[in-house]
Amino acid sequence: MRKCRFVPGLFLLLGAVGAVLRRVELATVFDPISGLPTPNAPVSVALTVLTALALVAAVAVALTARRKCEAPESFREAYPVKSPLTFGVMAVLGAVVTVCAALTFRGMRAGYWILNLAGPAAAAFVLLMALAGCGMILMAWGGRGSLDKAFLRLGSVMPALLCCYWMVAWYRVNAGNPVLLEYACPCLAFAAGAMGAFYGAGFAFGRRNLTATLWLSLMAVYLLPAAAMSPAPWFLRVPLVAMAAYFALQMGCLLSALGPKKAPEPEEQETSKENQE
Repeated sequence: MRKCRFVPGLFLLLGAVGAVLRRVELATVFDPISGLPTPNAPVSVALTVLTALALVAAVAVALTARRKCEAPESFREAYPVKSPLTFGVMAVLGAVVTVCAALTFRGMRAGYWILNLAGPAAAAFVLLMALAGCGMILMAWGGRGSLDKAFLRLGSVMPALLCCYWMVAWYRVNAGNPVLLEYACPCLAFAAGAMGAFYGAGFAFGRRNLTATLWLSLMAVYLLPAAAMSPAPWFLRVPLVAMAAYFALQMGCLLSALGPKKAPEPEEQETSKENQE
């Protein structure tokens, strides 16, 4: 699957196109008075078709990998960060998320809108964002060299927890909004990010699921840039783009590490023949 290592970059490119379409949709489709969307708007149809194509492509890549490739045994085997440049970019993306957490805390104190969160809920959100950024750096470090298993496991689950918390907070803000089109895209992005990161962390816990990791993470790469177009302060939108780029690099490492399935040993073949007889 080394030839497919550039596939996540294509999903990131599709995500950029989807982000442009989403921005146009938010600016032109919704009525400024009633807030209702224009039925069958061309930009909404184009975004829906693009999302469906991305989903089909992500599932196809995941099923192909499951059929032809052997799933890695450990986290380092799954996400080997061999290039110093790749490691540096992944570390910078993690640092960007951490810095945005500090800016979110500062904006919260200055009175900016932070998903209608306040008090302990807002503090938990900022803390999770900071920990997710640190976790991204730890995962890059774990793929590059030796890292204590406890730190690797802790770091690998933080992006999943952040996406879960963000999805709940975003839905809570829009719970009374009858226009599903207005807030469904970020919810889907957070769900894909949470599940992709969750299954990706399974390699650190010895519970690998290659198929789910691939298609959910690739969909997160595609959906998170579009979610970043939702109305919010810039320091809440930049982390979404950073996580999309990080997932793309991580999936590129995973695809490049996949090898062909091992042929069964002679003893296993004889056993299977005896069972058939």
